[in-house]
Amino acid sequence: MTPRAQPQNPTVGALRAAKAIEGQQLHVTSLAELIDRDSGVREILEILESIIAQAGDLIESRSPELVAEARAALKSYRGEAPNTSSE
Repeated sequence: MTPRAQPQNPTVGALRAAKAIEGQQLHVTSLAELIDRDSGVREILEILESIIAQAGDLIESRSPELVAEARAALKSYRGEAPNTSSE
């Protein structure tokens, strides 16, 4: 059985984004851009994508599950999750 993840404190970037959002009426697009910028998620995704592109084969030979999880996370956060609806 997998242990339950412990609750985590918000990141500094998430707190910055929350402070910027509080009490403001922002357009959805500008809000998303603010969250991307302040959370650093976009940069982390780009770094992870680069690592997989450059060293994916080496990592996969030792831990195929790790590479599969990284690729799935990239797809999910880039909005490329597979369509699970029935055709």
